[in-house]
Amino acid sequence: MSRFEVFKEISVGGLTKEELIQRLVSKGIQFNKYANELFEHQLFSSENKIEKVKIAKMKHSDFGLDDLFSYQEFLNRASSDGLRPCPLYLAAFLRLEYLDQPEGPYLTIASIKPESDPNYPNGFYIRNHEKSLWLRGYRADDFCEHPKGNEFIFLMS
Repeated sequence: MSRFEVFKEISVGGLTKEELIQRLVSKGIQFNKYANELFEHQLFSSENKIEKVKIAKMKHSDFGLDDLFSYQEFLNRASSDGLRPCPLYLAAFLRLEYLDQPEGPYLTIASIKPESDPNYPNGFYIRNHEKSLWLRGYRADDFCEHPKGNEFIFLMS
């Protein structure tokens, strides 16, 4: 059982990759080159069936971590609280469901890096920046300093 509250309950799945990207484009969502790379990965493929999932939002400080921490340590602490990394495609569905995201800190979607290549993007974050909604891919090494206001999204068990 998680000590975290449900941030959102969203529907994932039921769309092809192409349909999902088209919906994002039709809503005016902006992408960067890392997002486009992640769209091409085989793990960016949702299930055919629609599934409701519950997600939690937290900061690294919720786990007693300082600004500089190992991502694996972060995942391990989240797991001990009943939270799981998200599938890569969840970020796109969350972006579509969270069109009223306030400007400010971004939400990093906690996921497993799809490739071990250090030049390949780690995953996605979503942000409302200067009145534009973004679904961005990012790269980071294992020990990365995250901004204090940055929050993370995990699946709830």
